[in-house]
Amino acid sequence: MKFQAKTLWAILIVIQILFGSGTGLLLLSATKVNTEIVSVSTDEITLDSVSIEYLREVLSDYYTKKIENSEIKIEIEGIPFSVPYEDIDIIVDLDKTIENIKSRLPENGFETLFSQSVIYDFKPVFTYNSGKLIRRCEELLSHYKTEPVKEKYRIENGALTLIPGIPGLSIDYIKLEQELKNIIFVSAEPYRINLNDSPVIIKTLAEPVYKEPFNTLVSKSNVEFDTDLIEKAENCKDSINNVIIENNQEFRLNDILDFSQFSGDMEKDLLNRVATAVYQAALPMDGIKVLNRKPAQRAVPYAESGLEAVIEGEGANLIFSNETGKPLLLLSEIIAGRFNVFFASTGEIITGTLNVEKRDFIPPSVITVVNESLSPNVTRVISEGVPGFTAYVTRKINGKTEEISRDKYQPVSRTVETGAKPVDAGSK
Repeated sequence: MKFQAKTLWAILIVIQILFGSGTGLLLLSATKVNTEIVSVSTDEITLDSVSIEYLREVLSDYYTKKIENSEIKIEIEGIPFSVPYEDIDIIVDLDKTIENIKSRLPENGFETLFSQSVIYDFKPVFTYNSGKLIRRCEELLSHYKTEPVKEKYRIENGALTLIPGIPGLSIDYIKLEQELKNIIFVSAEPYRINLNDSPVIIKTLAEPVYKEPFNTLVSKSNVEFDTDLIEKAENCKDSINNVIIENNQEFRLNDILDFSQFSGDMEKDLLNRVATAVYQAALPMDGIKVLNRKPAQRAVPYAESGLEAVIEGEGANLIFSNETGKPLLLLSEIIAGRFNVFFASTGEIITGTLNVEKRDFIPPSVITVVNESLSPNVTRVISEGVPGFTAYVTRKINGKTEEISRDKYQPVSRTVETGAKPVDAGSK
């Protein structure tokens, strides 16, 4: 009995303790606290013991001076720059800022009991001129912007070389603005931009020359040219380089060279030589179908007859169809007064050998010129002349021979001088 009585007394005591504590907490929660800032701070000032009524005045003075004297610090590749707050029209919304502070204050004695060990750090609510901030960023970063440089193929001493492309750089101004906005009224450290790995720098790779790599040199040719025209020849080389002819696509020389830019006999002769080099490089490949090509009227000194292509007269052009089954890449280089042309492809293409046979000769006519300084009945050859002929061009591939062209060349007259004949005394 005594044991049970003691147990009941102990239970009653515990109940009374719990009841008393609960009543105390309820009273605390029902008790409003004074409107005084407790443990709230900004980046530079602490607002402890500042009344709500006086808070607007404190914050107004503080942020007015802050805006006048502060700046956004930016460091680009180690070079420091700054954007003053005043330059981007930063304005603190005191009403919303004070509401944010009040929302974090304890509302009753119960919350105050647990708030003494907590320090609330806050940013003011503010606005700024986005356009001015972005414009200033553009002024600082626009000269770092570069367009991507495409990869290209080049012939170096007869070898096919791929020159890798260079990435272009652009700036994500939307992301940069957000990054800078996040450090306003927060950080004294500069926002650092490294062109190699900054999140606001966008690297853009140029598209490759082609979806597959060109790794095989298929054919080549060359012609001599007058080195006095080296600048014009270089322009031709630049226009020709990296021209792609898809399978089943036609190649037209006038698409890559403006024939009207070649004036005078020497420049037109250069155009004919370049056309000839392209023609001779294309002709050996199995699947090249020539659609338009003019031969010279007479044999030319820079190419074997039947293997030249001249751009003379109306409708002159060099056109052929690529039916090789693979894309072709046209390249060129100039070495020691020779214009070299190459065709590359993404794989092997069968090529053949060309053969030119001259037949059906036509003797040249004779032009006689009287030269009174010569003795009578004396003749002298001025030029031997060249007989006309027909050039039969064939291409042999895997033992099979096909005729490519049959071109007729006019003879060049033979010219001789002869002395004046004596006058017949009996003639009237």
